[in-house]
Amino acid sequence: MKVEPLARLERHAKRLGEIAAVAGKYGLSDWFGGFGYPWLQDRLRSSDGQTLSGLTTAARLRLALTELGTTFIKLGQMLSTRADIVGAELAGELAGLQSNVPADLSGAARVTLEADLGGRVEELFTSFDDTPLAAASIAQVHGARLPGGENVVVKIRRAGIEAKVVTDLEIVQGLAELLEKHSPGLRPYQPVAITRQFRRTLLREMDFSYEKRNLQDFARRFEGDATVHIPRVFEELCSHQIITMERLEGIPGTDVAALQASGED
Repeated sequence: MKVEPLARLERHAKRLGEIAAVAGKYGLSDWFGGFGYPWLQDRLRSSDGQTLSGLTTAARLRLALTELGTTFIKLGQMLSTRADIVGAELAGELAGLQSNVPADLSGAARVTLEADLGGRVEELFTSFDDTPLAAASIAQVHGARLPGGENVVVKIRRAGIEAKVVTDLEIVQGLAELLEKHSPGLRPYQPVAITRQFRRTLLREMDFSYEKRNLQDFARRFEGDATVHIPRVFEELCSHQIITMERLEGIPGTDVAALQASGED
């Protein structure tokens, strides 16, 4: 059964209100005024609207997407590659979207580990660092040591993220359907088709079993090549929201100065 775009949005009125408040905070509410639905227009007005001195609209949109979390950060990153749709200025601004966000509350990662892997953290690992090495919009990464002595990193999906992402994807799809219906100039760009592909990509990214299989496939392909080292995956310590892999030390490709200092070609 086809769900009308407005019904799709009304179903998630609370979250839509949160999005409206953020849009108002960054002075973006006017962007949503042309859909022709009074209910939606009322929902998207916010008394929190303010002028952020010195910031372009593109910069304010980037900040708003960052505050709205995983789905909107990923959407902005995807749109940064579509200057044909959003224009060069906005695409350039969205390219600066960062996924770094505060870590989950202490203990949340342990709950996920024990629920998925069926044992206490102290039984699974000789040591486990509760402070993550990195925290991004979908997952955070912790250092640990296995009983066999191997140093590993454990990538753990953020607690409770799936339900929120699914809700946000419903809202994004509803807005895309309204855009395609009421903005003839955007129809050639097929916003509905783009958001459907975005949905598939994001949900796949959140299922770590795909990433695990890719790592294992690359390891097989480069087996015997001394110039390439793919981190070993510890299958028994993986799930759809956990990957445990060998910890490798190295220099990020973006750190040009460190690469030059190391003498690497």
